[in-house]
Amino acid sequence: MNNRMDKKTRNQLLKALENAKTHHRQLEIRREQRLWKKIELPCKLYTILRSLTKNELDVIRKNLNLRGMSSLKKDELARELERAIPICFKLVLSVFDQERYELIRKIIKNSGVLPIDDEFPISKIESLMGYGIIFPVIKKEKKILTIPTELCVEFEHIDDTELQEKIRRNTEWILLTHGLLYYYGVLNTSKILDRIRSLTEQKVEIGEYLHVIHTASDYYDQVRFSNGYLKDHRIFDEKKIIDQHKMRSDIDYYPFSKKQLLKAGVPGYIEKTPAMKKFLRFLLEHYDLTAGETDEIAIQMNNIIHMDLEPSMMFQYLQSRLEFPSFEFVQQLTEKMMDVYNNSHMWVLKGYTPAELSKKEKTHLNPVPSEPFGQAGTGTKERGNSRKIGRNDPCPCGSGKKYKKCCGKDQ
Repeated sequence: MNNRMDKKTRNQLLKALENAKTHHRQLEIRREQRLWKKIELPCKLYTILRSLTKNELDVIRKNLNLRGMSSLKKDELARELERAIPICFKLVLSVFDQERYELIRKIIKNSGVLPIDDEFPISKIESLMGYGIIFPVIKKEKKILTIPTELCVEFEHIDDTELQEKIRRNTEWILLTHGLLYYYGVLNTSKILDRIRSLTEQKVEIGEYLHVIHTASDYYDQVRFSNGYLKDHRIFDEKKIIDQHKMRSDIDYYPFSKKQLLKAGVPGYIEKTPAMKKFLRFLLEHYDLTAGETDEIAIQMNNIIHMDLEPSMMFQYLQSRLEFPSFEFVQQLTEKMMDVYNNSHMWVLKGYTPAELSKKEKTHLNPVPSEPFGQAGTGTKERGNSRKIGRNDPCPCGSGKKYKKCCGKDQ
């Protein structure tokens, strides 16, 4: 971005973000403390239900769509849920996918208890707890997921071929939906249904599909719902993308294969195009980076590209993480970075890359700049002659300002 905030404002913003992060962590700690219950194991369903708050019981009631219970007191509601949850168990499982099914089966095979570590996402635990199936328990300082004994017995009766077929179907629906939104950003419900029907060559009933995706959204936190549209969880301004899609009404969405979409639909997927792989290899030639660090760089660069931010944002991001050894190095870096940009799938381009649409829409192909985006710093790995950008030189970001008045303002 060409207009940069002054140093004081930036420091205030960073401090505010740090305070917000600390506050969020404190809330998370309190949230965890309330979540884990001290219950003797194995346990009956009613025993664990009565340990929950009235609000937690109400979440289960609403998720199971149980009517006529909103006015019940806590103990009365716990008794009603004790009767209703086993009856609803198969119906709940019928909208789950393979990951949740396998977790439930694993816990049941382990006599209804499964120790977990601190890395297991709290959001996933809360999602499953919200259906009255899996509950978090703490015993001797160990975190355990448990399934009440009644549900362990019931599972043996309902785990049949029909259920497993629905689990496989749901898994495919969820992965394809995640994959479509990973590449397109936003799609209206009818468009997604058309795509999934075409890809699976099966009938997809809208109510059943939306029920499956709602429960998956609660568990994976990958999809958001917005006025008849489904959108990727990273999107803040879906209107911009929707408007861009409408502007390109003469161009169909990029025809990703079913295999590509299923791959992209796995949470945590990082797309590494040939250009991205080449770029990461270039970085590894100059820096000692771990696999986690290169993955993080790929994630952030993909996010910047998907969100249609200025290519200079990629440069500024890299500049915040790495020291650039020379002016010549920055020129090479910029060239490879722009190759990544022009060969990456973009939400606003209906999943196409700028290079793929360059013949039809020249304005969306960002040419490699003749000058790099930022200043070459002094690093530990010097390559070639180090020539810094002069403070009175034109800023290489293309703003038209002098470097000292733009990207070099706080240098």
